Amino acid sequence: MFQYGRRSQPLKGDHINPLLGLKHLQYLDLSMNIFGGIQIPAFLGSLQQLRYLDLSCAGFSGVVPHQLSKLSSLHYLDLSSVSNLPCNHLHLARSHWLSNLSSLQYLNLNFVDLSQAYDWLESLNTLPLISEINLSNCILEVPLSLAHVNLTKLQVLDLSGNNVHSVVPPWLFKLSSLESLDLSANDFKELIPSAIGNLTSLKLLNLARNRVLEGGVPLSLGNLCMLNSLDLSANKYLHGDLNELGEVFSGCIKDSLEILSWVCSGLTGYFPDWLGNLKSLKMLNLYYNSFYGPFFQHGLHSLIKLDISRNTLNGSVPVNLGQLYPKLEFLDFAYNNLTGVLTEAHFVGLTKLQHLGFSANEFKVDLGSQWVPPLGLKMLLMLDSKLGPKFPSWIQKLQKLSAALFPNAGISDALPDWFWNFSVNLQLVDLSHNDIKGKLPTSLEHLSNLLYVDLSGNSFEGPVPQFPANLEYLLLFSNKIIGRIPETLCDLKKLSALDLSKNQLIGEIPNCWNHSLKQSLSTFDLSDNQLCGGIPTTICSPFLAYLHLSNNNLSGELPLSLRNCRALTTLDLGQNKLSGRIPTLLAQSLLNLEVLRLRFNMLVGDIPPELGNLTNLRVIDFAYNLLSGTIPYSLGNLRAMKFAPTIFYNTKVALEIYDKISFDYVDNMEILYMISNKLQMGYMDNINVNLKGRDVQYDKLLPLLISIDLSRNELSGEIPEDLMNLLEKMGMNLSGNHLTGRISEKMGILLRLESLDLSNNNLSGEIPTTMIMLSFLSRLNLSYNNLSGRIPYGGQFLSLPDPSIYFGNPALCGFPLDNNCENIDRSFGVGYPKDEDEAEKIGFYVSISLGYILGFWVLWGALLLNKKWGSVYFQFVD
Repeated sequence: MFQYGRRSQPLKGDHINPLLGLKHLQYLDLSMNIFGGIQIPAFLGSLQQLRYLDLSCAGFSGVVPHQLSKLSSLHYLDLSSVSNLPCNHLHLARSHWLSNLSSLQYLNLNFVDLSQAYDWLESLNTLPLISEINLSNCILEVPLSLAHVNLTKLQVLDLSGNNVHSVVPPWLFKLSSLESLDLSANDFKELIPSAIGNLTSLKLLNLARNRVLEGGVPLSLGNLCMLNSLDLSANKYLHGDLNELGEVFSGCIKDSLEILSWVCSGLTGYFPDWLGNLKSLKMLNLYYNSFYGPFFQHGLHSLIKLDISRNTLNGSVPVNLGQLYPKLEFLDFAYNNLTGVLTEAHFVGLTKLQHLGFSANEFKVDLGSQWVPPLGLKMLLMLDSKLGPKFPSWIQKLQKLSAALFPNAGISDALPDWFWNFSVNLQLVDLSHNDIKGKLPTSLEHLSNLLYVDLSGNSFEGPVPQFPANLEYLLLFSNKIIGRIPETLCDLKKLSALDLSKNQLIGEIPNCWNHSLKQSLSTFDLSDNQLCGGIPTTICSPFLAYLHLSNNNLSGELPLSLRNCRALTTLDLGQNKLSGRIPTLLAQSLLNLEVLRLRFNMLVGDIPPELGNLTNLRVIDFAYNLLSGTIPYSLGNLRAMKFAPTIFYNTKVALEIYDKISFDYVDNMEILYMISNKLQMGYMDNINVNLKGRDVQYDKLLPLLISIDLSRNELSGEIPEDLMNLLEKMGMNLSGNHLTGRISEKMGILLRLESLDLSNNNLSGEIPTTMIMLSFLSRLNLSYNNLSGRIPYGGQFLSLPDPSIYFGNPALCGFPLDNNCENIDRSFGVGYPKDEDEAEKIGFYVSISLGYILGFWVLWGALLLNKKWGSVYFQFVD
């Protein structure tokens, strides 16, 4: 036997060769190692006595060697990777050799690429003893036909995550021994055919995330007398009213079903009566639908989990919950419209409760200080609840509590001293956005399980405490934290997000961020403090995505070590005292950069033309520096400013911490939603942008911002016409420079432009009449140039009546200036063009504008007028 112990140091590539001589080896486990992308050694096929081979998450890549076909004694084979840790990158060129594994009983190829293995089904169909096959996320095609089904002993089949676009293949319903079938995360049509009734041994059926439950639910589903678990989540039920399924769930399924999950599916109406017939039901998850009416009140005495959060329930919470569900361990009814007063009486009899969530309802919370809550509680979720103003003292009785989440709960009180000592099991603490006062303890190291701390938006005082080594997320922004940043933070090797912004920190940033390959720091925010010194050369980690150091007193030059931040998407160093040039190497290395903010510093020299190669860059803010030279033409190549952005809310970070929470029922959607919302939808990434003449903070909408601000520098030359290629710009500010030449006629095609400031330059010529097409323009400043001629009359120019936006151009005339032009015919609302060429230009830009507007309303008008289309589209986007 050879097994890698997971508490040891992982093995590397050169450690595998000694296995070559172990001819009698029967058990080999190399999982969870770091073999650095090498191929699976072909010599493993010579270990013909092997009965167990586990190479999952071992760092192998390339083609799976066909020499493994010699392992005819193999019972167990695992080559898989996992979703949030793509640790193997394997593929099968062909799969016919699998048929030689005649003793195989267990096969796991999850995340192994089978796109070229067209014969996978025929090969596996020859294995007489196979009882479990896992082929999740394998990019495979599922054949609709199979001449003869030999998989008579197959009990578990997982085909999830393959995006299959077809009907469910009929051969599946000939697998008479099948006990577990997972077809989730595909796009199967007629998801539940009537033949489902043939699978009489089925205990688990997962059909989640196939988008639409097309064809409805056949009566034969009710005849699955062994079925324990049914998951139909993220499948819209087109028939609407669930009451019509009463006949289905009156079959023998009603006596066997223990788990029913149907979340995020747009289900509506009252809770159907047939739910009360499921007397064996232990877990009911109807999270994130549109159920309305009264609270769920079907007496299910076996029920352990009830999640009806994020619906539109109204009325009050029944006071007999303990009688209806005496075995309940998980209860969540957050984000509804429930009213009344929530008191101690509502929880009488719920002695086994481990999870309680009632965030964001309309009721008042009146739980007295003498209340004895269920002492087994591990999870308390009270987000956006009316819990305050006093800090709830009854919490100190919960010695098993691992998650205390009370953000925006109306608490205005001092944090009691006992809070950091009542439970050593604390993993998640979120007291953010209250008005909690008091000093933080000097050390929280005794809370060794602590993973996530968010105390932001309060009035905590004192220095940054010492935290336990396993801490991953520390959010302390917008408090009154003082003193220096302790070097002990550098010792938190698992730290993923650090936000100490908007405090009163002083001194230099420690230069001790020595990142190993395991270091996962992705967010580093120390902005809005009083920090001094230079930018640490060790600040970059391989995963750093957001770096915010703005509004401090940092000095020195931009360190070349920033080029090591190759994953960086936002770099905000604005409002400091940084000097020197913008290094060209940054533009050549930070290829993922989306936001670059260096405003209010003392930077000199040219703007690097290489910035034009950053295809993701969509915010450039170099305002208030000493930059000189011309504006690079290459900025017109910025692809992200040419095409409208698409936002993908990546929940990977949330999933990673979510997986580490130690409670029995991990299907806790509300915690996942909360962390995902904070960490992945802009909460951790925000910048201040001067748009429309005022500072605006962009956070959740930051992915939509497209802006260039080069104002208040020493730039010269003409405005590159290539900048007019950046059609998606919302703001452009080039004011306070020494720019010359004319304003391009192409300015009129920037149809999304909301703010344009070209003031305090040396621009000349007329204001292009094409600019009347800028229908979104709400701020314009052309003052103090050498512009001449008539101000265009029409479009947004009529909604900009402030004459000061044209001051300092004595040769300009027309509305809203007093020196009106003479002999201008305004009968059509715009001035006549001076010649045929100008008329053609205006016609060209008018046609572009009309095309843009027509295309816009063809799409959005259809979605607004057709409620069914709109609902499907927006649910897909959500």
